[in-house]
Amino acid sequence: MKIDCRAMWIPLARWAGGGQRDLRLLLTGRTVSLVGSWLLVVAVPYQVFRITGSTLATSLTLLLQAAPPLLVGPVAGAVADRIDRRTILVAADLGAAAGVALMLFATTPQRLPLLYLGLFVESAATCFFTPAITAVLPIVAGTGPGLVRANAALAFVGGAVRLGGPPAGTVLLSAFGPTAVVAIDLASYLVSAALSAALRRAPTGPPASGRRLSGDLREGVRLVARSRLLRGMLGTALVFGTANAALTALLVPLVAVRLGNPGSDVGYLLGGLGVGYLAGAAISRRIVARYPTRTVLAVCYLAIGAGYLVMVDAPTLLVATIGTALAGAPGATMLVATQHRLQVETPNAVLGRARAAFSAADALGLVAGSLVAPAAVALTGLPVALNLFALATVATAVAVRILMPEPVRRLRRGGS
Repeated sequence: MKIDCRAMWIPLARWAGGGQRDLRLLLTGRTVSLVGSWLLVVAVPYQVFRITGSTLATSLTLLLQAAPPLLVGPVAGAVADRIDRRTILVAADLGAAAGVALMLFATTPQRLPLLYLGLFVESAATCFFTPAITAVLPIVAGTGPGLVRANAALAFVGGAVRLGGPPAGTVLLSAFGPTAVVAIDLASYLVSAALSAALRRAPTGPPASGRRLSGDLREGVRLVARSRLLRGMLGTALVFGTANAALTALLVPLVAVRLGNPGSDVGYLLGGLGVGYLAGAAISRRIVARYPTRTVLAVCYLAIGAGYLVMVDAPTLLVATIGTALAGAPGATMLVATQHRLQVETPNAVLGRARAAFSAADALGLVAGSLVAPAAVALTGLPVALNLFALATVATAVAVRILMPEPVRRLRRGGS
């Protein structure tokens, strides 16, 4: 299969024209904020594990990021369908910047609660950003082939950031300490907010006058409940998210305890994930457009699990990094397939609520995985626990067969 990166970048390379201009702004803002966030991915767990030496404390950072999607995620989705989405994007970035600013003061063990609070605030702000940008993308890119390319291009950007961000975070962390990394993330959110403010087209759904927020929430629940496809994707996302979160919580112990490397070297594992993610994003456009969603998801989950097994049983850091790269490629394709099908199947007026439901499922999986990970280590030991969670990821492919029993037709050229 030929990788046509140029075709994927076409909608993002043109500055002229309202929709293409807005797409370029969205891509640039997302890239900048992701750079800062992926630098922080290395700094936060390393700092917590260095101070406490506890896998439970490391898992707590994941729990604090998962709580807001469960607590305010559904409301955030409804808000994204009621008011100007450009305003939501800007406000969310500014809110995330405020949360990151709190982390600047977490310079001693006694001030570690400020880091936890900052993570919570940042995650709460992201709850509003995610459904808003998901609903804006079909408006600026259309719902035809351009939407597939746009989703793939954003995934490509994510892969590029995953590739360079963690190793860069490792270097910055070693050279300048966590404060410098946090400051960069803060600045990235401010730049993203400025770019979102320049968007021209970011309308909402029907006017909210005469509608109750509770009614909007019920409408979103009914939408997902009535769609067998959305229910199936939601269920498999929950199964995968739980296993993936457990492995994420154990990455630093995997590197520091099992492989005997400095804990900060976890950045190289994440960098390997970025290499695979980059390759997967580059080919995802053709795969998503050609094959049924059910088939794509089943194969992707199976391949991700295989990569994780290589990672957790690796004798060296290099082999473990190769395993994360093998998992990253199908991981990118899986995310593009899920995102695109959600956008195509859901009316834009309720897309914010539908996306929030998926964010809540991701968060629930994050909570479950974060709680199960330290318990599994205590009961079985680190090597066995790592293998169990990798095998659980493989089992997600079976969940696709159970929860999504009917094949979904492949996309036509028009993107339906």
